[in-house]
Parts: sequence; C-alpha cells; structure tokens
Amino acid sequence: MMYIMPWERSDTRDRMITSAALLLREHGVTGTSFARVLEHSGAPRGSLGHHFPGGKREMVADAVRWAGGAASAAMRHAVERGDSSAKLFSMVCDFYRRALVESDFAAGCPVGNVAQEAYDDPTLRGAADEVFDDWRTILADALVADGHRRNNAADLAELCIAGLEGALILARVRRTADPIDAVERRLTTVLRRS
Repeated sequence: MMYIMPWERSDTRDRMITSAALLLREHGVTGTSFARVLEHSGAPRGSLGHHFPGGKREMVADAVRWAGGAASAAMRHAVERGDSSAKLFSMVCDFYRRALVESDFAAGCPVGNVAQEAYDDPTLRGAADEVFDDWRTILADALVADGHRRNNAADLAELCIAGLEGALILARVRRTADPIDAVERRLTTVLRRS
C-alpha cells in the first residue's frame, strides 16, 4: 500500500474515498466502480490515476480503512466519556440500524460487505481484518474495564462483531431492523454481566 503523507492528501482524494465507502455500503466491491465514485464525489476523471495509482483495489482498501476508522473513532470517544461496553455496543447497533432504515435497507456495513465479497483478495481482506481487529480491541478493552476477564472479553467482542454483521445481512434481506434489535437485546444482556 502506498502511504500518503498528510500534506499530500487532497480534498478530491478524500471525497473519492468517502464516496467509495458510502457506495460500498450499498453496492459492495463489484458495484462500486470508478465511474460511480466519480459521479458520487464530483471528482474530475483525471484524478483517478493520480490519487489511486494502485487502481480500484487501492481505493476500496482506503475506503474500508476510512469507514472503519470513523467507526473506531466514535467507539473510542464513547469509551473515553465512560460508556459501558453494553452502551457502546448499543450505540454501534443504533448507528447501523438508522443507516439501514434511512436508506430503505440498502446501506449495510462497508467493511462487512468488502469482507464478504473480497475475502480471497489479500489486500482487501487485509484492510477489512485491520478494521475488525481494531473494533475487537476497542470492545474487548471496554469489556475488561467493565470487569470481564480478558479471554472472555476477546470472545465477547468477536461475538458482538459477528452478531451485528450477521444481523445486518438478515436485516437487509428481510427489510426489517428486527435482527439488529434481537442481537442488541441479547448481547447487551450478556455484556452487562461481569
């Protein structure tokens, strides 16, 4: 992966990454073409090769990291303000529930969508795994702070991520937030036990 120094980042590149992440939520890797990203972001066509010399794979990996980083930042902020692990998980569930409902059940998790569709691509799989690992760490640390043993906390964090990602798939297919509600209800009960 090519590292971009902060002073080399541009508003155009950032817009394209944001657009790619938003499109990945609804269309996955296959449906997130350069043409769609250009249209969605309003970026000039010539900017593709300049900002993403590694092609679509680079753009998608950067979009996964950006989307995952935004979720991680919100999670860390919740932990810093003293939210319990159960409240933290409810916040994440609520975010995805709102995104689904507001998009008429089109917008899933861009990280999960890429992980499902590009599991055999080492670059994209690696980007998704980086994000999932960060989420696991944040959740596990919050669980330990709540009094859970470290090995149990790691398992519960994994269960939360797997449960929510699975619930998102079911919610999109069924066109109802009920699966997310069920996962949130059951897992927050478990998270509250220490």
